[in-house]
Formats: sequence, structure tokens, C-alpha cells
Amino acid sequence: MKSVVRLLAGLALLLLPSSAFAQAPHIDYADVLSSGYSGPGEPVAQGPIRRNITHTPVRVAVVGTKFDMKIRTAGQPEGADIMLRFVWRAPRPGLKDAKTSKLDREIAEDVPSKIGAEVERTFEFKDQAQILRGTWRAEVWNGRRRIAMRRFAVQ
Repeated sequence: MKSVVRLLAGLALLLLPSSAFAQAPHIDYADVLSSGYSGPGEPVAQGPIRRNITHTPVRVAVVGTKFDMKIRTAGQPEGADIMLRFVWRAPRPGLKDAKTSKLDREIAEDVPSKIGAEVERTFEFKDQAQILRGTWRAEVWNGRRRIAMRRFAVQ
């Protein structure tokens, strides 16, 4: 009886498509390649990331000011399709939604990518109501895991 069960299990494995054995994509970490501010009409000032110094860049924001973040993911298998979520978190009390008048503290964007690819996203203050003084956070998520974060302050 046990040999028949083993035989059937072996046959079932042979009938499965080879994609069933493919490795699921896994992100080990994300390198933040650059992050920084730019003003209306000027390019984002990018530079090397200081890994051992904690510094939150501060800027007096006007309409058109942008904050940019560029990352590269590392994981297995290289080149596998993944979904990243860029989240821009506003300081309290949050941004007022024009349609519902409710306060919301996050703006999110889903970005399809591949493991090992560079991904760059920019948040722009498009109107005066978005310019909230305080510390903002730019976060990158993969599923329920935050893989990168930078702070930026607005005066």
C-alpha cells in the first residue's frame, strides 16, 4: 500500500509544470543610491549617500519643490518581477483630501520593477495645501516589509 502511494506521489510530481518549482522572488535589501531636493525648474541635486552620518535635509518648500529617491534592490533571482510601493508620509495633521475633506498622512504609488533594477520616484509639492512644515518620510515597501526609508524636513 505504501509503495502505491509513493508511486502516485512520484507521478504527480512528474506531471507538475516546471514553473511550480521556480524560486519565488525575494528582496534581501534595497540600496538608496540617492535622495535630495530640487526647486521649481531645477534638477534634483543628487550626491553620494553618507551611510554613517544621520542627516535630515531641510528646505523651505514652495510650490514646485521636489524630493527624489532612487533605489536599487538586491535579492534572488536577479531580474525577477517584483512590486514596490513608494509611500510619502506627511507630518501631522496630514494632507486634506480635496474631494472628501478628510486628513490623510500618506501618498502611495505602486511601481512594478525587477530585482537589481534602479527605480526612481519623485514627490512634488503641487499646491500650497501640500506644503506641511515638519519631517516627512519617503519609504519603499515590498509587501509588508519596509526595505528603504529617508526623512526630509520642510520649513
